[in-house]
Amino acid sequence: MQQSIDFYNFALNFQNFCESTQNKEFNKEIFSVKFKILYYIYYYKQLSPTNLVDFLNMAKSNIALFCKQLLKEQLIVSRTDELDHRIIYYCLTKKGEKYVEKQFDCLNIFIEENYKSKDVKEMHNYIKKINKIFLKSGD
Repeated sequence: MQQSIDFYNFALNFQNFCESTQNKEFNKEIFSVKFKILYYIYYYKQLSPTNLVDFLNMAKSNIALFCKQLLKEQLIVSRTDELDHRIIYYCLTKKGEKYVEKQFDCLNIFIEENYKSKDVKEMHNYIKKINKIFLKSGD
């Protein structure tokens, strides 16, 4: 049970750290569904609604509502597959890319302001290892 508590504690500590910045926009956005959608599209360059449903464990109708809003805000565009026109993909616009990068710039600055460079490198190495293990889950 202690292992589960430690994992949950890490998640809460990181979220609390991010939410303690002076930048209220960043605090509100970094863990929002909107930002998660934008991040996944940013990371993978293009994603289908089905991919987003799988990544976020949300109903397709909810993903559709969020993406409709992101389309309206001109943060993403919708493209059809070249071979199968029934398949659509979402891609970030330049505005969407800048938005995602701005949030990560804020996070990076906040981390650098609060931790020594050596500690940041050490945390980064551990986080990369943990992420690698999470990505291998189910093998």
